Amino acid sequence: MNKYLLCSLLALAAGCSTEPYLHPESSAGQNALLSRTCPGAHAAMSFTPLSEELNWVHVLVYVAPPGTPSWPGNVKTSDTELRLFGRLYKPHPGNAATSLWVSAASPEVTVKLASGQTYQVSIAQLKTGFDPKKISTPYSKGTPLGNGEMDDFTLTFPDIFVNGEKIPMAPIHFKKREERYAPVFNC
Repeated sequence: MNKYLLCSLLALAAGCSTEPYLHPESSAGQNALLSRTCPGAHAAMSFTPLSEELNWVHVLVYVAPPGTPSWPGNVKTSDTELRLFGRLYKPHPGNAATSLWVSAASPEVTVKLASGQTYQVSIAQLKTGFDPKKISTPYSKGTPLGNGEMDDFTLTFPDIFVNGEKIPMAPIHFKKREERYAPVFNC
């Protein structure tokens, strides 16, 4: 009995590994969990408008490494993908019915590799815009940023808007890393 208790405690103390992921850093925005209820890597960067009318609407930027599942079909990605999605936090009374639209000044995102090489990628969601109420998961198919695995790069976005209001953004640096966290049984 004591062996089982000791082994269980050791497993809990050791924690869980996130596996390698692309950690974002930016001078604007906040780091965010992909799942609000589970611990783990802060793998997304969250940006929000400054006005009180829209500060409950967040646009999240997530870069999925190869092998990450996407929907529909639970297909694993073969390339590093940029995924944009919305997250709504505590809408003000009466705002739940507010129609929302995320748009951009341009669909082009600039990718700068650690080697200094720079190129642009056209993001379909930025070309057409999207409703953050409908695209609210990091598991939707994204736009490939390059062939295969990328482990150190910076993304620069065009101006992004929610209902016409510009969101303060800055370049986002992504670098591969791995972390440990305490396990939680509700995930």
